[in-house]
Amino acid sequence: MRKEQFDRQWNEIKVPKQKLDQAITNGIKSGKRMKRKRKHWKTSAAITSSAASLVLASGLVFSPVTEVLAKVPVLHFIYEDLTTPVGSELFASDLVTELEEKATDNGIDITITSAYYDNQILGVTFKASGDQLSIKNLDKPNSPETGYGYYLFDGKDKNQWAGSMSSLKETKDGFVGAIEFYQLDQTIDSDFTLPLTFTSILGEKGTWRFDVPIEKRPAEMLTVKGESRTEDGSYTFTMDAITKGNTTTILDYETTRPKDGESDQINIDVFDDQGNRLMPRNIGNILNIKETANQVKVKERSLFTSKIDERDQFLMIHPTVVRDEFDTIHAIQPSSFEVESKRFGYKIVVNEVMKKDGEVVVDFHIKNVDEAKFSNDILNNFANQIKLIRSEDVIPGADGQTQYEALEDDSLILAEKGKAVDWKELHFRTKFDLANHEKFTIEDHSLMVPFGIFAGNDKIKMKPIKIDLP
Repeated sequence: MRKEQFDRQWNEIKVPKQKLDQAITNGIKSGKRMKRKRKHWKTSAAITSSAASLVLASGLVFSPVTEVLAKVPVLHFIYEDLTTPVGSELFASDLVTELEEKATDNGIDITITSAYYDNQILGVTFKASGDQLSIKNLDKPNSPETGYGYYLFDGKDKNQWAGSMSSLKETKDGFVGAIEFYQLDQTIDSDFTLPLTFTSILGEKGTWRFDVPIEKRPAEMLTVKGESRTEDGSYTFTMDAITKGNTTTILDYETTRPKDGESDQINIDVFDDQGNRLMPRNIGNILNIKETANQVKVKERSLFTSKIDERDQFLMIHPTVVRDEFDTIHAIQPSSFEVESKRFGYKIVVNEVMKKDGEVVVDFHIKNVDEAKFSNDILNNFANQIKLIRSEDVIPGADGQTQYEALEDDSLILAEKGKAVDWKELHFRTKFDLANHEKFTIEDHSLMVPFGIFAGNDKIKMKPIKIDLP
């Protein structure tokens, strides 16, 4: 997909805010993954951890021109239009394994046409053919958005790998597609085969089983040293190793953070010696956590879809602390009251909570906030993200996940609209629609105030680290 086409389709998507917010809340509660439509790529239903899910830059497609293209037009089409930059660059460098593995069921042939592997990214391309297959079936209700279904290994959820999948596209040779997996903490042997089973294709059910041979290409691991810490020493970042792939780079490192900031993150930006930024794919995947009385140590791994050039002499790593805090919950009082962040000292003064004409309006001032650090959009987003929660459902001292999972369906009410009354005075009003909450009473509810929005946008930049490359 070309960037202009992707941007146009993205901008045409209409998102109803309240329904989206409710869907997000329901997703947190149930632990299920949300799915967003894309023209070509979507997150695979096989993903078992949202933290490991892949975000694919669908508009960034390479157009390799090699001798291979003339030999394999189907692969040319797939790698030109469907695959990620990793697969496309490997194809351009003749580093994919061409295959012709076919399975047949119900008069439909599915053929694995190629596979590749680089630094924990594993990709498979395929084609499907059969007289009963029709692209029109992509639009059928309850059919997979991509047009096909599959599972890995024995099909059990715990054994699935994080991955992304393209939608099927019609060619003169049939329908083609591509799947890419990310296996965070697994390693593959030199003779590894991937057990892959397709269960449906364009509405047609069946079983198409494959053991896809994966060629493991060598990667170079460098043991490196480098450390950065905040001025008070409460956050540290220590480099351990760099793995150089054919088209990718992996960084292994350890971070420490204070015990009350266990949900904080240290993000990184990485640049080569020419100032070119390595493109992040999966940042801060957790390998191991150790907790002490006052500190949390985390072994982390980040994957970049950029390779280190042999001429590069060093990398510059820029760590940034992004702090977080679960919403502060405070019972609504009959008169003016204050709600204060437990970690950061941010505060709101609630002037009044009013119920009128099927709405609840919360009138408040934001205090202890340096407004110069935050744009109007962030301040307005804070007002929009305040919630109402039924007080009897509040679990004192619970972490955010525990609190959300314990909620009844009608316990949480999301804001309909937050609006500034006076920007200079940081005076806001947030409205809640009670259309689906006929038995609502103010005295039985509490406010959930998202002070983490301010903390997350007040980032702490750590001193850059220079890592010399041998």
